[in-house]
Amino acid sequence: MSADRAVLLVDVGAEPMGLLADQIRRLGFRALRTKSVEEGVHALTDPRYAMAAALVPPDLPSLDLERSLLAFREAQPDGDLPLLLAGPEPAGEDRERMRRAGVRLALWSPWNDADVRFQLNRALAGDAIVSRRRFAERVPADLAVRLRVGSREKDARVYSLSARGAFLSTSRPSLPRTLLHLSLPLPERDLPIAARVVMTNVPGNLACPSLPSGMGIRFTGQHPDADQHLRTFTETRARELVV
Repeated sequence: MSADRAVLLVDVGAEPMGLLADQIRRLGFRALRTKSVEEGVHALTDPRYAMAAALVPPDLPSLDLERSLLAFREAQPDGDLPLLLAGPEPAGEDRERMRRAGVRLALWSPWNDADVRFQLNRALAGDAIVSRRRFAERVPADLAVRLRVGSREKDARVYSLSARGAFLSTSRPSLPRTLLHLSLPLPERDLPIAARVVMTNVPGNLACPSLPSGMGIRFTGQHPDADQHLRTFTETRARELVV
């Protein structure tokens, strides 16, 4: 596993991060848990670990939160360590406190594999501060769907979704350019959509480690109201991904 997929978990909040650490490792990332801010800073300066992002709890015990989080950033050679808040969603005042301390990305419990993988990929890509418009473009979804390809049907899960397309997690992706039909189970209604496969990610030397096995699709035929429903869904999910 490459060092640039290693993350630090500062396990000092009320909610233990052991299960999250196990989940992160199962998704293909390296993870190290520390029991204090000081221990975390030491791990960040240790060349054996080469941490690329840190997950901190929303109830991080610190008399000077901004100074503690600044210590994490300064432990990195470029002083720009991506920070991700992981745990129960805090009240407005505590949330604002974290914003002032420079934390932008959030992983509120309960979370699923799609949320964890998506947010870690963003953090490791240095995407901690992005525009609201970018947020609305693509979000994790974790929706079960039934695909129809010609006369055949198969199950898949939506890993990420935008108004223009999606990435479907499946062990049996269709070939690029394949036309398929599905119904997206959004909160307001099920949306029937036609789409075409534009890329696949399968086990092998060329597999993209940041994605699950599956395929990327581009929507080609939608219900007249689909665009608005999709944008409403993605904008709502986007707000849930930030502090």
